[in-house]
Formats: sequence, structure tokens, C-alpha cells
Amino acid sequence: MTFRDIIEGMHRKEPAIRGGALAGSDGLAVEEWSAAGGLDLSALCAEMVQFFKESGRMAHEQGLGGASEVFIAGDDGLLFLQRVTADYYLLLVTAPGAVPGKCRFLLRQGASRAREML
Repeated sequence: MTFRDIIEGMHRKEPAIRGGALAGSDGLAVEEWSAAGGLDLSALCAEMVQFFKESGRMAHEQGLGGASEVFIAGDDGLLFLQRVTADYYLLLVTAPGAVPGKCRFLLRQGASRAREML
């Protein structure tokens, strides 16, 4: 199994998932997959990893502990980022009709599988 297989498997269980990537702590995509064109996953990984780190700093300062997940709901879709390890993150992009709870569940399962592979 590859990281790409993990992301494709999430898409098979939730067709609203448009794409995803495994990114390093430097923001560079290690592996990415997209159901359709139009997603710049490499750029999104770079931005979201930095956003995650800043969110984690804010959460820690407010006594929430370290961040483990970030979720953004936009008008045209949803974005999820889950920490896999201290050095890796799993990102998902969905269509607007996605069920957030299902996507979060699939993301956590995918992160667990990715953690086993690292």
C-alpha cells in the first residue's frame, strides 16, 4: 500500500473527496492524488502546513494543548489537515456536499495507516 492508495481509498468511501496529499513539515507534498484537475495541492500543502503550525501555537498558548487537526469550511468545499507525526501531515479537499464528520473519520483512519507506514 502507498500513501496515494490511502487517499484514493478515502475517495472511494466518500466520493465528495476531490483530492489529498501527504506533506512534510516543510510543506512539500510527498505524495498527492486528485480526482479531477484544478487543485494545486503542492501550493495548498505549503500554505496549510504553515497555517497548522501557527494554529498549534495559538492553541498551545490558550491551554488547549498541541493541535492535531485543522478544518476549514469554504463556500465551494471543505479542507482538512491532520497531523500524522511530528514531521508529516495528511490533507483532504472536498466538494461542498461532503459530510464533515465522515471526512474527519476517514482522515483519522488514513492518518493512522500513514503513521504505520512511516
